[in-house]
Amino acid sequence: MAPDPSTDIAYTLRVSPRAKHVRITVTRDAEVVVTVPKRFAVRRVPAIVEARRQWVLQAIDRATARAEAVRAEHGDGLPTSLELRATGETLAIEYRASAASAVTARESAGRLRLSGAAHDEAACEAALRRWLTRRAHAVLGPMVSELAAEHGFSVTRVRIGLQRSRWGSCSPRGTVSLNAKLLFLGPELARYVILHELCHLRAMDHSARFWAIMAEHDPAFERHRRALRSVERLVPPWVS
Repeated sequence: MAPDPSTDIAYTLRVSPRAKHVRITVTRDAEVVVTVPKRFAVRRVPAIVEARRQWVLQAIDRATARAEAVRAEHGDGLPTSLELRATGETLAIEYRASAASAVTARESAGRLRLSGAAHDEAACEAALRRWLTRRAHAVLGPMVSELAAEHGFSVTRVRIGLQRSRWGSCSPRGTVSLNAKLLFLGPELARYVILHELCHLRAMDHSARFWAIMAEHDPAFERHRRALRSVERLVPPWVS
């Protein structure tokens, strides 16, 4: 249901010492967040939000539509299977209750077995996230090494996490950080994200020079870049 344009817009206010300007964002859960610099006159915030009312309401609509698409793709409740498009695998998931208070996830013969407090949905989701991160280390780490060697890049370190929004990042010291959610994307897009971060080793911004480097290593980068904007529905809701 679209938000009522006649009602006040609810938002969360955050004060950031690093912020230089007021920033309004809408999360994937359709929550409005207003970030302001330290010592900003917060009494001005309602008027600022009101001035951006149309944009905020449209952003809420988009976030709500994305959330509905994710639910349509994956359904509600705990998953019964896991499709890792980056590796071409589909794993069946079994839940086995035991007296253990924690939940562990172990893979065997194309199946992922969760054992322990199987009735605890939050604990099962946490176990799935831990397993996904471990699997991503095993899959994405070698992909980075292979692509770095193939394209002449030197990587200091590879880090894997479950970032809320970014697919990846790169530090000036040569650390490539990747999101374990990449396992849910097709191999072409996972490869594109890795190459994108590797190219940042030579240009840390998104200047024309960076995109020229990107084109050199991935001639189809524009197509991949566009495709990456519409893959959020492929990531199961329990991952976030």
